[in-house]
Amino acid sequence: MKATVIGVGSELIVGDTLDTNTAVIAASLSDRGVSVVTTHRVADEAGTLVQILKESLDRYDLVITTGGLGPTPDDLTREAWAEALNRPLVLDETMLKRIEAFFSKMGKTMLPLNKKQAKKPKGARWLPNPRGTAPGFWLPGNPTAVALPGPPHEWRPMWQQLVPQLGLPPKATAKRTFKTFGVGESEIADRLGDLLGSHDGFEVATYAKVDGVRVVVWGRENEVQRASKTVIKRLKKTIWGQDQDTLPGLVYRRLKHEGHTLAVMESVTGGLVAKLITDVPGASAVFLGGMVSYTMGAKAHFGVSEAVLREHGTVSEAAALAMAEAARVRLGTTYGLSVTGVAGPEPLEGQPVGRVFVAVAGPSGKRARAYLFPDQGREVIRQRAAYAALAFFWSMP
Repeated sequence: MKATVIGVGSELIVGDTLDTNTAVIAASLSDRGVSVVTTHRVADEAGTLVQILKESLDRYDLVITTGGLGPTPDDLTREAWAEALNRPLVLDETMLKRIEAFFSKMGKTMLPLNKKQAKKPKGARWLPNPRGTAPGFWLPGNPTAVALPGPPHEWRPMWQQLVPQLGLPPKATAKRTFKTFGVGESEIADRLGDLLGSHDGFEVATYAKVDGVRVVVWGRENEVQRASKTVIKRLKKTIWGQDQDTLPGLVYRRLKHEGHTLAVMESVTGGLVAKLITDVPGASAVFLGGMVSYTMGAKAHFGVSEAVLREHGTVSEAAALAMAEAARVRLGTTYGLSVTGVAGPEPLEGQPVGRVFVAVAGPSGKRARAYLFPDQGREVIRQRAAYAALAFFWSMP
């Protein structure tokens, strides 16, 4: 089976929105043995979209679009699909009532513009949208046509409901992902040695992410199992998680299991560590709060010794240790976690851009670690610093 995925929206072309939809859907299809031959990004221009849809319907077994199902005049995907399929758009009164009920639930009145969202090409089946006003639709056949909305939080649950109905092949390959932190991609590659690359029955590759280097093994089930054992043996404690594991999730589960609590004090990350932790449902059971101490005065206000800050600077191991202890004492938690550093664009206190210190204070004492991340911009440094703090806490014995 061959497929194409098309992202619709002028914002994808000019760079206002990063297109991740096509990549995620393509990966989902590839996992099931579907050959995703092309992906496209198309502006909100009816003629171009119709042309691409017609060409895709002639070439592929499965054609999927995301985006362009909104109520505004530049949302043209449903009209383009109708023309490409040579089917009229029909208004579904039942769907119209659902959309009206969605607005009513929010205490609003549906605008006339939204009426077109209750239209679909004749014969197509609805993909109800529980999180928005833009239902998707699909038309089974050869080829099969699928139209999904653009916002990921809307199309993802719709896609999960649809996949079993598409008659896709069973998963053709097994896949394992190992997540590491604290060592660079070159060192990971050196440790893996001849295991990297394509082999008879499996492949191994590395990918650098903000939460560390990932090692992906895929291929035949038995070969993936055998290769995965070798990956674990060679990388050992650099691995913090596998497959769907996340660092915030692991930190939460550890604290929950041990009956402990955590507080954070952040400087360079500006609250990102607290954000990542509180993204985990139920985090309030273990995470009591955090402080963004972005200046020397703020650090002192939250209990960090001014003498330490004056002697060692705000970007130092000593400052990180004092911040972790202050967070722990201030909120009365089992552990305090801190992060301080230099995100740029200029060096600070003699420390280079990318220098980060993280520390943990707990019942058995305090520990700290220094990192020097490449200067890839403020946001990347801040993200890597936040994940470094979580990874450091997770690695504690």
